[in-house]
Amino acid sequence: MAWWIKARRAHDVLLTGLVVSLLLALAIGGQEVALPSLVAGTHQTVLTMFVPIPLVAALAVSLGSRLPGIESSGVRRIGLWDAGLVAAVLAAWLAAGALTGSGVLLVSGRNAAFLVALMLLARPLAAEAAVMVPVAWTMLVVAFNRRPPPDPEPWTILPEPGSAPHAALATAVLLTAGLVSLQFTHRDSS
Repeated sequence: MAWWIKARRAHDVLLTGLVVSLLLALAIGGQEVALPSLVAGTHQTVLTMFVPIPLVAALAVSLGSRLPGIESSGVRRIGLWDAGLVAAVLAAWLAAGALTGSGVLLVSGRNAAFLVALMLLARPLAAEAAVMVPVAWTMLVVAFNRRPPPDPEPWTILPEPGSAPHAALATAVLLTAGLVSLQFTHRDSS
């Protein structure tokens, strides 16, 4: 277990990514900025949509840091450990939101889970480039969302308020699929 934690760089890369994202979420709060949209001109966009990107990148680096020889020949369930690591990092974010009572942290935690799920699902096809899928999704939301907050397009997920049940459901389904995909892809990725 100790070699796995060191190989995944959980103590430096993941901790740094989590702290940076949490601090950004707290610093930015619910601020909005006018960004151009390809279909709606310019409208206000909540900056916290971009906050999970450092955490997603840190998780991608962590999951990509492997000892391929040991992991592929071993009998340990590395995919299960990786899924637990991802779940623990996301749970830490949501716990910080619950402890501080910050709605911004809870919504950005949901967004982090959604973007991490996109990255996990893209890893079998895109390998290291999978980290760009959440970035691309965020840019698509900015460019093609026709309705500004507080009532964005339902497909966007990221700018949805914390009370949107479809956003929570979509996040839960995608995250479950992403965590399950770790069980089958950890030996194949290099």
